[in-house]
Amino acid sequence: MPLSEHEQKMLDEMERQLFADDPRLARAFAPKAPPRRNGRRILIGLGAVVLGLALLVLAVALPAIWLGVIAFIGMVAGAVYAITGPSGTSSGAGSSGGGPGGGQGPTAPGTGDGGSFMRKMEERWEKRAGDDPRL
Repeated sequence: MPLSEHEQKMLDEMERQLFADDPRLARAFAPKAPPRRNGRRILIGLGAVVLGLALLVLAVALPAIWLGVIAFIGMVAGAVYAITGPSGTSSGAGSSGGGPGGGQGPTAPGTGDGGSFMRKMEERWEKRAGDDPRL
């Protein structure tokens, strides 16, 4: 069930205020750029898959089960190598570059009336908690 327009606006305002109050949290939840695919890495992985496939066909032609197992492991390793990205500092630089940009967006609109918004929300919460007959 989708949120109403009023609920969506309140949720957006609460999100902006939360990010304004805690910039580290904003950087932690900022969307990260997907890892860049390296052409050389893909070619090496693809080459390993093709070589493993050729070895697998050879293992079937010669009844050598051990060669087939090695070929299969090589194919899987090549595919994993091609699909996964490098775990270097390049992805960290992308996330740190996106962090300040993501942090500046939410803080700018909520600076003027951010304190009064939170005060209103706290007052509403206290009012609801005080009116609870179960307590």
